[in-house]
Amino acid sequence: MDGHQDAAGSPFHKGEQTVQERLGLRDQVEAFGRRVIRNHMPDQHREFYAMLPFLLLGTVDDLGRPWASIVAGRHGFISAPDARTLTVGGRPLFGDPLNATLKPGVDIGVLGIQLETRRRNRMTGRIETVDPDGFTIGVRQAFGNCPQYIQTRTTVAAPEIGRAPTERPVSRSDRFDDQTRALIERSDTLFIATAYSDGSDAESGGVDVSHRGGKPGFVRVEGDRSFVFPDFSGNNHFNTVGNIVMNPKAGFLFADFETDDVVYLTGEAEIVWDGAEVRAFAGAERLIRFHADEVIRVEGSLPLSFDFGDYSPMLQHTGSWTQAAETLTAEAERDTFVPYEVFDVRPESETITSFYLRRADGRAPAGHAPGQFLPIRLDLPATDAPVTRTYTVSDAPNGDHYRLSVKREGGDALVSTYLHDQVTPGQRIEAMAPRGSFVLDQSSDRPAVLISAGVGITPMMAMANFAINEGLRTRKFRPIHFIHGTRSGRTLPFGDHIRSLAASHASFQAHIRFSRPDETDRLGVTHDSTGHVDIALLKTLLPLDDYDFYLCGPAAFMQSLYDGLTALGVRETRIHYESFGPATVLRSSTGIERPPASQEAAREPVTVRFSGSDVDAEWSPASGTLLELAEAAGLAPPFSCRSGICGTCATKLQCGAVDYIDEPIGPHGDDEVLICCSTPRSVTGEASCGEDHGVVLDL
Repeated sequence: MDGHQDAAGSPFHKGEQTVQERLGLRDQVEAFGRRVIRNHMPDQHREFYAMLPFLLLGTVDDLGRPWASIVAGRHGFISAPDARTLTVGGRPLFGDPLNATLKPGVDIGVLGIQLETRRRNRMTGRIETVDPDGFTIGVRQAFGNCPQYIQTRTTVAAPEIGRAPTERPVSRSDRFDDQTRALIERSDTLFIATAYSDGSDAESGGVDVSHRGGKPGFVRVEGDRSFVFPDFSGNNHFNTVGNIVMNPKAGFLFADFETDDVVYLTGEAEIVWDGAEVRAFAGAERLIRFHADEVIRVEGSLPLSFDFGDYSPMLQHTGSWTQAAETLTAEAERDTFVPYEVFDVRPESETITSFYLRRADGRAPAGHAPGQFLPIRLDLPATDAPVTRTYTVSDAPNGDHYRLSVKREGGDALVSTYLHDQVTPGQRIEAMAPRGSFVLDQSSDRPAVLISAGVGITPMMAMANFAINEGLRTRKFRPIHFIHGTRSGRTLPFGDHIRSLAASHASFQAHIRFSRPDETDRLGVTHDSTGHVDIALLKTLLPLDDYDFYLCGPAAFMQSLYDGLTALGVRETRIHYESFGPATVLRSSTGIERPPASQEAAREPVTVRFSGSDVDAEWSPASGTLLELAEAAGLAPPFSCRSGICGTCATKLQCGAVDYIDEPIGPHGDDEVLICCSTPRSVTGEASCGEDHGVVLDL
């Protein structure tokens, strides 16, 4: 016995393979599946099943409808006399559809789950024999499952367990009654049965029964026949989802762990792959929506009692339907300033302080991508009108609050001075939803190299924390190289956190370089090297590989690294950078053009006249915005947000026309344009400025 599937056949059927391909996991999961999916039970599975007080089963009735069921018995009622046979010494509960579907020769799915330890193993098989005392199952596929999303409960058998089932009150309907609806809405656990067969006798087909867990209320009832719930990251086999792709029929089981009521449902399921609700529900990979055809509720039939232990630690990375609804509302008003309350203020270094903001109305904030900034508006004592600024959100999305880590700039920097000197917990600041295009590319699985200097560390912290959180949630950790330069330990923010990430996660490699360490700094303890972050350092730290580079820091710092990377042959499309100061439109000497700021931008070259400076510049899609074109031409127009919010860059349009990459909301006159988020539309001719210029700006 080789222990695994026949090398000639995949352990996955067409539906499972389709989903794996859709998500870019096909080759990886196939190789893994061939190692762990067996056509028999290993010894540890046989021992495991023998310890269980109950077993979840999935079968299909004569109408082709799947049902999820449960059988229970005294210790040892399940045994495995050999590696290919599972014997169950128990009968279905009263009212369980298994009473009708349990027949020799039919396919069956098996889930053994030990709630106390969060262990679980799965099996697909075929019923071989049925007798008054139980039944036997022939194994077709057997594999283990991860412990994610299982709530711990201690299980105690009732005195009547193992006896012939006694009659219980049963309600049958094609919709939810009040008790069924209430049970579903407060559940933190469900079991789902699905089935698929291509007509062959392939071991990859058959019936599956699986567990899903979440915070209480993770299943949202929609009307009296439907519900929907988030599907979180699992083992990537996609047994349930793959079955539904090929056959939408599904069955569900909900158990009331307080009253011992059991609800059985059968109907049709659909996969919601994307959409606003998927994106708003933290941790959701997709949604599963179910429409019931038949509902059976049996009162007090479960001969077990359950004492709750604790919720799965994985749930801290997931949201709720209330939170998702609030996030959607916040997204709908993303261009409106709303009040936020500062609930914590924490010094991070001698120059940087973090301000923690929650919506004043207690609702969830709009979501953000790691690296984006938050537009804020404040009333300052020394100004006649509110002042707008943008600061990077320095932590990963959490569905609860934002963290802004602000450097004290000194001099006439009114806002940063005010934040550091005047803002304390309890004060209010207005903010819009986060925005910005300097974000971690979540579609890439290449190692990410996060390189920063000074306060440029803030978006990198958001990206690093997000990558670690995603790794914990999906068990797939993206390699991160975190490289930061600052003057000394006194100017280093988040130092303890960075070292903690590096110590806890092999996927996270950190290197901190001090340019002027002081007497309290210790090489190898507070920092890893002395000097400035440069290409020479990168060459010593990075093994030969294909990377995505992210740069944030002073303009000269980023330009030097940008030029060095492109000189080494790194494609410019792999270099991402944050523009937060003049002359940060990076260009290399290689002649390779940067991607256009927007795929919607005009494609033809346009000659732009900056009349106040007597400068002509040719714009092309690689030039980016009009602000970036002006900077590349040696001009230094005023700006603040680079996203059309503050209005600082408003410039008189003398002739021609522009297109906005994102519709601006910042103040500007009827004859003005916001050059930070616009591109020229006019080329030449009647709609432009004559034969020589497409757009003329008073700059």
